[in-house]
Amino acid sequence: MKTVLITGCSSGFGFAAAKRFAAAGWSVLATLRGPADRPEAAALAAIPGVTVLSLDVTDPAQRAVVAVAVAGGLDCLINNAGYGLYGPLEALDDDQIRRQIATNLEAPILLTRDLLPALRCSRGRVINISSVLGFIGTPFMTIYTASKHGVSGFSEALRLELAPHGVQVCAVEPGRHDTGFNARLDHPVPAADSPYRRKYDRAMRRRAALGEVPPEQAAATSDRTADRLLRLAESRRMPPRLRLGTDAKLVFWVKRLIPAALFDRLMIFATSRGLN
Repeated sequence: MKTVLITGCSSGFGFAAAKRFAAAGWSVLATLRGPADRPEAAALAAIPGVTVLSLDVTDPAQRAVVAVAVAGGLDCLINNAGYGLYGPLEALDDDQIRRQIATNLEAPILLTRDLLPALRCSRGRVINISSVLGFIGTPFMTIYTASKHGVSGFSEALRLELAPHGVQVCAVEPGRHDTGFNARLDHPVPAADSPYRRKYDRAMRRRAALGEVPPEQAAATSDRTADRLLRLAESRRMPPRLRLGTDAKLVFWVKRLIPAALFDRLMIFATSRGLN
């Protein structure tokens, strides 16, 4: 039986992936922050084939415990844990910037490093959940964008480093997926006299007007992504990058085909419409 460890399983892609891999016969180590008696942890533990582990990916001691748990071998690691930070750079304090980088970029790097002996033993797979913002930028998401560019770049280099050892690496770059991401967004408000305040307020009003999708639609979106992750993990050879969603694929080609100045204007317009 193959074993997969998935971070960030309390909701969204992580929760759906834990269910899907377990249904396909994998032994699933599903991790999430906080105590083991959280409702989300209980829901995961009720799924046959799923073992729940508490893991704050930024905590070295907890990462060490997970490394011991998989010491016998690990077939797939899915670095999924993360969150979004939204706001103009000038409005962000040191702690907000450091926490975003620590969670979204530093933690998957360190966790992967700690689990590499187990992955090499099994000639396993590393799937890093990046974003469409792993290859484009957008206003008000500078630090999130930096973290996801880092995840994609880390995946690219690690893929080459581990190829001689039989470990494959893929960066998954989803577009906009309505899985509750906006509800968990950290969005510090700029000061009233900030030169960015008017555009920020307009963008947030547009986001609010778009609203959150119904839970059943969000679940269906996550389930489709989980299916893709399973196929990826079970494929003979993973691609270096996998762009998920029509928007991610479209933006990739638009950026390659149109002048940079025009693409920049499109991204600024998208921000004003609350689309990023």
